[in-house]
This record gives sequence, C-alpha cells and structure tokens, in this order.
Amino acid sequence: MLSNIKFISKQKSISIPTYTIDYLPEALELFEDVVGVDTETTGYDAHGDRLLSLQIGDFNNQIVIDSSHYPLKELVDVLNEYFKDKVVILQNAQFDLRFFYKYGIDIPKLYDTLLAECIITGGLGNKEDIKNVKELLGKETAVKYVDRHLGLDKLALKYCNIELDKSIRGIIHREGMSERVIKYGADDVKYLPEIRNKQLEILNTYEEKYGIGLEVLELENEAVKVFSRMAFNGIKVDSSKYKKEVIAVADKEVKRTINELDAEVHKSPKLKKYAVYQGNLFFQTRKTEINWNSSTQKLKILNELGEKVKDTNANTIRKEVKHPIGKKLLEYNEYKKLENAFGEEFLKNINKETLRMHPSIWQILSTGRISMSDPNLLQIPARGHLGDTIRKCFIPEKGNKIVGGDYSGFELRIIAEFSQDPLWVNTFKEDGDLHSILCSETFDIPVTDVKKPFPYNTNITYRDVQKTLNFGLSYGMSEFKLSNTIGVSKAEAKQIIDKFFSKVPEVKKFLDKLGNLGKNRGYIKVPNPYGRIRFFPKFDVIKDYPYETKDISFRWYGEMERASKNTPIQGLNGTVIKRALIRTQQEIDNNKYPAKILLSVYDEIQTECEESFAEEWKNILQNCMIAAGEEIIKTVPVKADCAIGDYWIK
Repeated sequence: MLSNIKFISKQKSISIPTYTIDYLPEALELFEDVVGVDTETTGYDAHGDRLLSLQIGDFNNQIVIDSSHYPLKELVDVLNEYFKDKVVILQNAQFDLRFFYKYGIDIPKLYDTLLAECIITGGLGNKEDIKNVKELLGKETAVKYVDRHLGLDKLALKYCNIELDKSIRGIIHREGMSERVIKYGADDVKYLPEIRNKQLEILNTYEEKYGIGLEVLELENEAVKVFSRMAFNGIKVDSSKYKKEVIAVADKEVKRTINELDAEVHKSPKLKKYAVYQGNLFFQTRKTEINWNSSTQKLKILNELGEKVKDTNANTIRKEVKHPIGKKLLEYNEYKKLENAFGEEFLKNINKETLRMHPSIWQILSTGRISMSDPNLLQIPARGHLGDTIRKCFIPEKGNKIVGGDYSGFELRIIAEFSQDPLWVNTFKEDGDLHSILCSETFDIPVTDVKKPFPYNTNITYRDVQKTLNFGLSYGMSEFKLSNTIGVSKAEAKQIIDKFFSKVPEVKKFLDKLGNLGKNRGYIKVPNPYGRIRFFPKFDVIKDYPYETKDISFRWYGEMERASKNTPIQGLNGTVIKRALIRTQQEIDNNKYPAKILLSVYDEIQTECEESFAEEWKNILQNCMIAAGEEIIKTVPVKADCAIGDYWIK
C-alpha cells in the first residue's frame, strides 16, 4: 500500500521502511521539474502552531518528512536549493506559505490549484448570485447553478476520478505519524501534478473561447506569495488605546442613544404602555420594555407613532420617518453596529505570540478583488470620527513608521480610460475635481455652489449626490436605488440620472455595452492583460424564463446587467492593487529594504518600515503603485498619495 512512499523519520515502531534525513537529497532526485508540496500542522496559526509533516511528491513517488524528528529549520538550505528550479504545486498555498515564511523557505515558482480553480469557475458560487437565483428560481435551481467545489478532495474527483479520504484530517495531531496518516499526507501531493495539467488544459481553451490567456493565473500565483506574507506579518494593535477610545466610546454612545430613545417613548402618549421606571421613590430612571436591537419591535413602535413604514432600514427611516425618534434610531443603529463589529470580540483577534492581528484573506471574489476575515479590516468605516479613531490604534513597532498609499479615484480613472468621455478624461488630465465639475454640469450650478445643501435632502450636499452618481451608476445603480439613497422620488431620481448621462454620453455607452454583453453572453470579461471571466447562471437554467415576458427572469437579467457593469471596473481595480503589491514586495526582496507589507484595504496599501528609511520608502511605494496603475491606465494620469505616520492613516 505504501510502496511508493519514502518516509523520513527517526520513528522505529512503524511497520514500513523509514529513512534518515541523509536520504532526502537522493529522494528529491526522483522528481521532474514539477512537484507537489503540502504540510500537515497542529493548527492554522503559523506563529503558535507547529509543523507535523512535510510532503513532496508526484503520482509515482512521494516523500513524507516527519517534522517532529526533523524540524523544518534544519532543512531550509536543502529545500531552498531544491525549490529554486522547480514548479511547486500547492493546494491553498496561502496556508502552507505562512509556515514556510516562519523558517525562511522560499518558493520562487508556485502554482496554486485552488486559485486556478477559482479562475476556471470565476463568479460561480458568488453568494449574492446564489441568493438571487434562490429567490427568483427556487432552491433546487440555485443548487444546480452552484457547480463549484474548491477542496482538494473535490478537485481529485473532478480531474483524476479519485476519492480521497479526508475523514482523519481533524485527528492527525492526536494520532501522530501512523500508516494511515502517512498515506493521507502522501495522497495530498500525489495527484497535484495531474490536477494542474487538467486545469491548464481548460485554461488554455479560454484563450480561444474568451480571448484571455494564462496571465491572470500567473498574476494570482505571484500575488498569493504577497498575501500570505502579509497575513504572516500582521499589524500591531494598541489594545489599551483601543479599549479606551473605541470600545468605551461605542459602549457609551449606545447607552446614550438607548436613554434618548427611552425618553422619546416616555414623552409619547401613544407609547405609554411601554414606559417603565426603575429605582426607588426618590431616584427613578425612565426605561422601556423595548429591545431597540429588534427590528420587529422598532417597526411596531414606528407604526404606533403613525409612521406607516414597511421596514426599519436606514434609507427607509431617513426618507420616510418624520418623528424625532427616527434620527435617534439611525444614531443608535450606527453605534450598535460599530459596537458589535469592533467591541471586545474584535480584540480577541490579537495573536498571543506576536501581539499583532493576522487577518485571513480570500484572494479571488467574483470580480477578482479580495475579502478578509478574522478580523475583517475592510469593514472599518472609511470616513467619520470612529473610523479614524479605530485606525489610530493600529501602530508600528518601536523605531518604525507606518507608510501607507492610497490610489486617487482609480475606478473613476478606469471609466475615463475605457469610455474616453471627453469631459471625464479632460477633467483628470487637468487635475480637476471630477465630483465638483460633474456636479456643476448635472445640476446647472456654479462650481462654487456644489457644497451647498441638496434641496430634497438638506443633510447632504449637491456634491454628495454627484459622488453617489459617479460611483453608483458605474455599478448599475437604478433610479430606485438612487431614490432611496438620496431621498428623492423615483421620477426625480430618473431625471437626475438622465441629466447626468446627457453630460457624459460616452460613459453611458460604455456602461450600456458592458451590461448588454453580460446579458447576451452569460458572462462578462475583465479586460486584458490580466483578463478573467465572471460567469452568470447557465442559460439552460433560465431558458424557460424569457426576460421579455416573465417578471422573475426580468429581475435576474437586471442583476446580470448590474454585475456586468460592475465586474470589469472592480476587476481591473483589483488587478492593479495586486500588481502594486507584487511590485512592492519585489522591491523589498531584491533590495533587502527594512520594510514589510501589512495590509491591502480596497485602494490602499499599508506598510511598516524603519523610521530612518521612511521618507525614501514612501517614494518607492508611491512609484510602485503608480507604475502598476500605468500598466492599465494609459491616457489619463494615475495618482497615488502616500503618507508617513505613527498609525494607520487613511
């Protein structure tokens, strides 16, 4: 059963032949230029957990190294020398690379079967699409549509017709290097070369079918090295400051808004039945029997106050509720959301070994951008006092500085590049304020008036409305969505949209073309040189619902149109960020700079470097970001603003 497995260990109580570490160089000669690699560990934390085994192999031969007896640090020189000329195949490389970085093991030529499968099945499995299909066409159709499986066992079945036994995965660290554990580890590398070959066959057909090559796979295989190193580096958090200035403040504001909401209940004769008092005869506190975190109870209160709304969404309250309680509900919801997302639970993500946060990164969403978890630093508010306060708690080590860069309106520059609308392009070429200039055109007002209150909603300005238009319409925003967002009627929202597009007709043509391409083809493509495909539900799933006559399918085609406008723009933006990260890491590696990448958050790259090097590094980072942008944007300037600070500056 284990005849092709070379087990390297000092273990003697096992019934199969074992070899000492001296045999490793000879065993490595068994493989050609492409080899599978995998690790088994005691957990997911590269800083606190340890390696149990390292597997190297192909279909004919596998090596399993018992890391309990031969620690990885003893093999660094041998493995680095071997890997430098090999294509190393990993499944979910980000996991293994974090453990390799711990010991200084480098993988120059990497192929990740998980990332390749993400590209092959681009867009399938997208949560928003699944939700829409389920709502429109039913659960069974949604299940039929989501034909996407990324685990190694599923890939082995798909490409090699082999069923891998994953039943012991969770007990390996308890069982130790038994025969079945050794075979389990060997099987994890045995089929990787064949999976790679079959994936490459499919991806090579994409050039003929869709006009895209393997460049996007090369991009992702390079980017995973940066993301895994970034996750390994982590970012330091001043937990004392965070508790004092974020958690305490959020908690205080939640309590304040609850007291104010309770006070509104006590003032209203219509809500007397909910009013209660706590305390004694001399010291009483006005309370209520209302759970302000319950949407059902909030809706009931609003209806009893005569506010006939259907839900308690922020846009509904902002637009339709006239009673003073409406503003207090919005304020409470905001602080409660922040308390839930950034309270004590948030600090549990600090690693006990490093005292830093090491977020997990999902590298390829349906558009090609990333997501983040444990914690999700992407959800920190981009604007507002609390967002700034949270970021001030992310700090460098003593003697270092945080150096961060942020692209200026990059998605809007993508629209300029691909639409070539004269007003849009010239504004960027002249370094004008796009939002203000377009606002002046849309609303027929002088540029000097764009920050005046918007007549239909005085809480926002004309320029705020224009920003909503510029970004929202780029992603297929309808008049219904705009109406809810800025607080106007649907008819008024349509008039604003029509006027806006009359000023930038080439933008409308560009977006309409994207929307129609997606609907007609069933997929949308991100432009080359790093083109990728986002597939929509197969037409055989929805062919019985012609969108001209069926409301249910009309809605789905609307979703396809919206996503088709969104994907190429977001996809290009995500590509440029990945290229910038790769360039930046290459600068660090090639020049041994005293700097490291900490975070990539939307259009930002945050790094840490020695204080004495900060000014020079700021210029290097800025140049890397601009150069990456100029690979895509050719006809308008690319801007990236970098800054040096003692904390994460947005």
